[in-house]
Amino acid sequence: MTLKVEKSDGVWTVKFNRPERMNAINEPMSVELLELFEGLRRNEDVRIVILTGEGRAFNAGADLKAGGTPEALRDGPRGDWRLRDTVKAMRACPQPIISLVNGAAAGGGLALALASDIIVAAKGALLVPAFIKIGLSGSELGVSWRLQRTMGISAAREFLFTSRPMSADKALDHGIVSAVVEPDELMAYGNQLATEMLQAAPDALRVTKRTLDAALEMPDPALLMELEERSQSSFVRRNIRQRKSETS
Repeated sequence: MTLKVEKSDGVWTVKFNRPERMNAINEPMSVELLELFEGLRRNEDVRIVILTGEGRAFNAGADLKAGGTPEALRDGPRGDWRLRDTVKAMRACPQPIISLVNGAAAGGGLALALASDIIVAAKGALLVPAFIKIGLSGSELGVSWRLQRTMGISAAREFLFTSRPMSADKALDHGIVSAVVEPDELMAYGNQLATEMLQAAPDALRVTKRTLDAALEMPDPALLMELEERSQSSFVRRNIRQRKSETS
C-alpha cells in the first residue's frame, strides 16, 4: 500500500508511504488517494484527517521516473486528471484536513498540501511549485486559487513563474502555513491540534468548513450571514435531536 492510514477516536492519520521515492505519486498512490478522500465524504465517524509523509519528504509530486513502467501515472504523461479529482475530493470531504509538511512538498505534493485546511511545516521543509520546470503551466491543480488569496497577487505570481523553493519560515511570513515547529515535534503538534478541534460538537467542524469555504466566494457579506444562519439552525436542530435520542 502506498498510503498508511492510522485510525483512532475520530481522527485518521494518512501517511504517504513511498519514502524511498520521497513519497512521489505513482499510479497506485493516485488511485488510493482518490478512493480515500471520496470515501470520506459520507463517513461520519471520521471528524479530522491528518496528512503527512513517511521519511524525509512530505510528497515530491508526480513520480516522473516511473515513466514506461506499470507504476506510471496513466492519464497523459503525468496523470493530472486523477490528481485534480483528488484535490476536488479533499475540498468536498466535510472533515477538516491538517497537512503536516515534514519535508519537501513539490508539484502535485504542494497542491495536496494547499488543498488542506490547515498547514503546519517542520523547520527545514520546502514548498516547491515545480510545474513550469517540468513543462506544465505554473498554476496546475488549483494552487493559484489559494496562493493568490494568501500571498497576494505579485508574490504568488513570482513564486509560480520562477518555481523558486520557499522555506518554511517564509511560508509562515506569507500566511501559507499557520506554524513552523521542530521536525521531531511536528506530529505531536498536529495531534494536539486535532485534540483541541475534537472538543467541538459533532457536526460543528463540518458546518464550519462548509461556511468558511463559501465565505471565500461570497461577494456580499449579507448572503454569507444568511448561509451561516441556515447552517446554524440546522446544526442546532440536529444537536437537539441527538440529545433527545441519547436521553430516551
